[in-house]
Amino acid sequence: MIEQLIEKTNTTEFYQNGHFHLTELKGLIGHFKTMEFNFIVEERDDYGKISGVDYWRLIAHNTIKFRGLFSEQYLPYIKLRILDEHPLLWTFHKNELECELQGFPSNSSEFIGDLYFAYEQKAGNWIELNRHFFNIKEYYKKNGKMNLGISEPLAEPIREVCEKHGIEFNVENVIKDYDKGYAYRPNAKLLIFGNEDVSPHDFNLRQPYIIADEFIANKK
Repeated sequence: MIEQLIEKTNTTEFYQNGHFHLTELKGLIGHFKTMEFNFIVEERDDYGKISGVDYWRLIAHNTIKFRGLFSEQYLPYIKLRILDEHPLLWTFHKNELECELQGFPSNSSEFIGDLYFAYEQKAGNWIELNRHFFNIKEYYKKNGKMNLGISEPLAEPIREVCEKHGIEFNVENVIKDYDKGYAYRPNAKLLIFGNEDVSPHDFNLRQPYIIADEFIANKK
């Protein structure tokens, strides 16, 4: 019935008069745990009076991560969708690259700025720059090189920025499939609480989401 819940939240009527929020959370995250998210779903008439209330149980099998579900108000992000491709899934779907940067930029502020916009363009700010680039002056500048582990889709944008600033970018090792350990989750999917009329799903505006291997929903 997850399809029924998704269809309901994507209707014009629900966006105009609907509302839902988390009432209970059960389970533990990580290590292939199943979590249960209980929601109350309200519908109101044109005068703001509650015209219907449903209770939904959402089961997320092998839950990896979730964010933003404790908000009192999800609007405008109430349109559910399950995605198989998304920057948040790169860690679990894509190869991991161990890379080395040789040389320090003459203008470190411009270098970081260019990287920020490269990350924004490629990953829509779902992956933050400081996840990979930090301690720039104390470590990177002092040593003249740095190592970082990134998902494969970020390699080309980083390489282009490095070439612009005269930095050598080398991929030292490629980690694939089961060699990634817990990060190898080829069945992982993203259930996003979004609204493409406000923002595309691949751009981060703090939309709530759950990452898990499978989603099942039923009305109580």
